[in-house]
Amino acid sequence: MKRNIVVWIFILAIVSVVGAQQAAAACKDEDRVPITWSTIAGFYTDAMSALVKDFEATYCAKVKVVNIDNSQLYDKQVIEMVGKTGAYDVVTLETAEKAEFAENGFVLPMDDYIKANAAKVKYEDIAPILADMTTKYKGHIWGLPYYTYTAGYFYRADLLENKTEKAAFKSKYGYDLKVPQTWEQHRDITEFFFRKAGGKLKGQPLTKNFYGVGLMAGRFQEIQDECSAMIWGWGGDWFKNDGTFDVATVTKALKWYVEKLLPFAPPAALTVTYDGVMNQMQDGQIAQTAGFFLDQWPNAVQTEKKVPGAKMGVAEAPLKRAYIGGFLLAVSSASKHPKEAMDFVAYIGGQDAQRKFAMSGGTTTRMSILTDPAMNTPEMRTRTGHFATLVKAFNSMKDNRSSLFYTPFGAKVYNTLGPMMQQAAAKEKTPEQAVQDLAKEVNKICGGPCPINK
Repeated sequence: MKRNIVVWIFILAIVSVVGAQQAAAACKDEDRVPITWSTIAGFYTDAMSALVKDFEATYCAKVKVVNIDNSQLYDKQVIEMVGKTGAYDVVTLETAEKAEFAENGFVLPMDDYIKANAAKVKYEDIAPILADMTTKYKGHIWGLPYYTYTAGYFYRADLLENKTEKAAFKSKYGYDLKVPQTWEQHRDITEFFFRKAGGKLKGQPLTKNFYGVGLMAGRFQEIQDECSAMIWGWGGDWFKNDGTFDVATVTKALKWYVEKLLPFAPPAALTVTYDGVMNQMQDGQIAQTAGFFLDQWPNAVQTEKKVPGAKMGVAEAPLKRAYIGGFLLAVSSASKHPKEAMDFVAYIGGQDAQRKFAMSGGTTTRMSILTDPAMNTPEMRTRTGHFATLVKAFNSMKDNRSSLFYTPFGAKVYNTLGPMMQQAAAKEKTPEQAVQDLAKEVNKICGGPCPINK
């Protein structure tokens, strides 16, 4: 993930180095406990790595950060966990992977540690719905989240607020142009802002095509993240209460995605994920997103610098339902230094590190930071302008605990969903056929209905 945060990372690095130098006399390098952290290469790690030295300045430990491409992280961690090699002391898990790692004994529960270090951890400060879906399984807590990519909605506010566009929209659809509250309204806006080169946008001639929506319809997992907003908004889930795949609601969502939205998205939609959509927004190609990761706000707001007259807006997704998720730090059961590894997890997921992470453009999991007036000022807008919307999303989703995150087969199902659903987007199959084939594959993965352990 690319963001313009080099200056902030540089400042954090300087502060961290000074702290480490001051603590050097108290802890000899040969006495430091080695901790290896496997995590995602890119921004998620770039900003956090600057905080590693802060941890080392406080604890007599030496952290080795192993950067792994996100597409390979799950497989590489599973291999080491199955082999009990102890190669990684701390692993990075996506929300859907938590149950599998816990069920198979790959990671250690942190309940006792959190209880003994309540004042330091402040677990109750983590957004409750995020803490539940990201860390809890079968009555235990399996780590702490350090990042959330919970979804909302980005849009070109200058378009939705333009008098000419508003008048034309109301004339065509019979209601006011504004932030969509339903997927039907979202679809109308999508169709309305689809313009060919030679047409006009805000009264000005277009030299290239303009599209109503940017979609993550590439052969990745993110297509299912976008469809989650519709599935949950329409009262369904990926699984029913009995563990069977929710074919009806998933089919409805995929048909809507393919038939109502995709025709008005850039052709490149079939090859991109979140970074591609942000590139399209910054290039002045699209009017809005679907259910989209709010952590991308620092990228989205750059549109204002790159597109003359652009003004970015952020809101909850239609029907106030969208993907909830985050990255969890958990301690490997094969770690030779579990106590120190838990100290590291508690530090990176704690309030001090999370505040610095937020200052650098990261999206924190801590409610005290998300709601802090000092973090929600005009001066902080380019980094934290999505925080207020994120808080609303957590509140709106507080009772929505997707079964996908409470089955030990969640990771395998999650990694299967996107590529198979993309076959419908690419017109290799109809939405109905793609979902039928997906349901069969999920049944095969789980050996029947998937067990759900909320």
